[in-house]
Amino acid sequence: MKLPRRRRDEGGIIMTPLIDMVFLTLLFFMVNAVLSINPAIRVDLPRARSSLGAIGTDVVVTVGADGGVFIDERRVEMAAFGVELRAALARAGASSILLQADKSLPYERLIEVMDQAKLAGTGRISLATVRSGGR
Repeated sequence: MKLPRRRRDEGGIIMTPLIDMVFLTLLFFMVNAVLSINPAIRVDLPRARSSLGAIGTDVVVTVGADGGVFIDERRVEMAAFGVELRAALARAGASSILLQADKSLPYERLIEVMDQAKLAGTGRISLATVRSGGR
């Protein structure tokens, strides 16, 4: 008895390449988001062996070597820092900041910025560092 041959189904969408592209795109955006915290402002961060990656939606406050203060890439005068920081925290729906300070910044200036941030209602201040070798 001769059985009829089954025809191969040639139609349809091949899902494997589509899934590969979705995962690659997701990976690209995840890596890009972690590596580009604040690329527009050049700051030479101090090194620490116990440095961890930035997590969450903290407001980024950057203090350059010249003492200039930036909130999320916008330069802010120190007199208006508290008001601007309160507004940025409200926009982000956060209560914590990530403070990036140049390693050559005078300690007094760093404390002044941290003090103003606390007075503006910041709950937690994280200091950004670069992971050094070891460990």
